[in-house]
Amino acid sequence: MSVGTCGDSGIFGLLKNGEFLRIVRFLVVGGLATLVDLAVTVFMFQVVGTEGLSSCVQALAGLIGADCSAETVSDTVGRYFEETVSVISFCVAFSVSFFGHSRVTFRKKGSMDVFMKLITLSVVTLCLRAGIIAMMKSCLGLYGYVPVVSAMVIVTVLSYAGSKYWVFRKAADIPVKK
Repeated sequence: MSVGTCGDSGIFGLLKNGEFLRIVRFLVVGGLATLVDLAVTVFMFQVVGTEGLSSCVQALAGLIGADCSAETVSDTVGRYFEETVSVISFCVAFSVSFFGHSRVTFRKKGSMDVFMKLITLSVVTLCLRAGIIAMMKSCLGLYGYVPVVSAMVIVTVLSYAGSKYWVFRKAADIPVKK
């Protein structure tokens, strides 16, 4: 019978093969993407507002030849402002996440395959996060920070695993410059 050794398992394995540093890089890039998400959201609420967003939508509608009245656009944007802001901020933050995780966290080339897998993983984990929060509220009666932070932790772990074992698993390495 052998006595347990540190070997390559547990925290010692993480420290030995550089996985710990990759996890730290993942958290830093994810934190930066979250800050960008928040900054865009605050900018949209505080600077752009519903009037500014309505003007942008009206201009885009004119560019593509859509015939929408200013009143209809304003009403629609006002009704779905939070959702629209959320989509815009998610897209901007996703670009930080894509380039950061490709180049910094996993040090892989960002191909269209990687992009599509990462956006799929991001949308799935975003939906999962919303589902976890809803379930914790309705089934467990938990509100406020508890369901939000709990869902955030669960989804971060799943996102890391999905990134490592699916999104970036077969991606080409970035050549190391010496």
